[in-house]
Amino acid sequence: MEGILDFEFIVPAKKDLVQPTQLSMINAIDRWERSQQKTLLHKTYDQNWTAYNRAQTKEKILCQQLLIELIDLFEEKEVKQRGRPGTPLRDKMFCMFIYTYNNLSSRRIISDIELGKDRFFIEKTPHFNSVLNFFGYQSMTPLLAQLIEITAIPLSQIEQDFAVDSSGFSTSQFERWLDTRLGKTVKKKLWKKAHIMTGVTTNIVTSINITCGTANDSPWLVPVLEKSSKFFSMREISADKAYSTKVNLTAISQAGAIPLIPFKKNATGKAKGCMVWRKMFLFFTEHQDEFLKHYHKRSNVETTFSMIKRKFSHKLSTKKDTAQVNEILMKILCHNLSVLVHESINLGIEIDFPACFERYSAQK
Repeated sequence: MEGILDFEFIVPAKKDLVQPTQLSMINAIDRWERSQQKTLLHKTYDQNWTAYNRAQTKEKILCQQLLIELIDLFEEKEVKQRGRPGTPLRDKMFCMFIYTYNNLSSRRIISDIELGKDRFFIEKTPHFNSVLNFFGYQSMTPLLAQLIEITAIPLSQIEQDFAVDSSGFSTSQFERWLDTRLGKTVKKKLWKKAHIMTGVTTNIVTSINITCGTANDSPWLVPVLEKSSKFFSMREISADKAYSTKVNLTAISQAGAIPLIPFKKNATGKAKGCMVWRKMFLFFTEHQDEFLKHYHKRSNVETTFSMIKRKFSHKLSTKKDTAQVNEILMKILCHNLSVLVHESINLGIEIDFPACFERYSAQK
């Protein structure tokens, strides 16, 4: 009790002369009790700092090696054309990777591209304007989408739970809108929206679709689900209320997964031919704590977007529509390669791209 009684006596004002000692005693006891309270124990996770440091310091060069190894699996079709020979696919992809990964202007990345030439990754160093032109090729769009899906396959033995969401990438372009309230036209920035499915354990992006910024989210769950379900054994899929439709819940159920999508306020449990809707509605309303425990995994897709935008920027520097789509796809590809580097070092996962490519080709 020595700590309790060790307090400073406070001299009250004349109007507060009622029980001054008692008030001072109470204040002292409160201070002592607060000082004796134990701090809350937060859950911590072990970190293999040796592996983490190695992954961070070797990430860029290992990503380049993985990219070249993956590109060499694709056979480039010879296109007969007049004039000088075209740039090889390997050179185009490497330059686009350096431009996106470094997040610098096309002029400032030429020195890194020259280093890649010295390491025999590419044949020759292009002009800095040519690097930007590479993003405008329409043939790059399906190829980049395939590369993203192939880079996710090595983690198919780890990922079982997935999350779906969309996020926007801003452009440097504007469009005019008529504001009916103000009675005048206003400028609004255009943006692209990326719809992705990501694994909640490693934050690998398994599939992607890109639309205009005003596109609805709900219709794009089924396309990303169909792509990912070919290579992953799915257990749970989380998404927010924007995806709460019977079509989406049915598609997730048919893929063998549990749809963890909260219901809107006006939703009812009437099945109307969709029994999975009724079952999940009862689970959501009667066992909400258990539902939210699993649904919380959806926050990992927000983490994935945060990782991509913080590292490779949320802004698109290209101006043409095709180039902007390819720039977003390259950001996602850079993210997937970074994830593979970290997981291969931290977990000791073997990355066998030839086997992944063969498996992907068999499912096409």
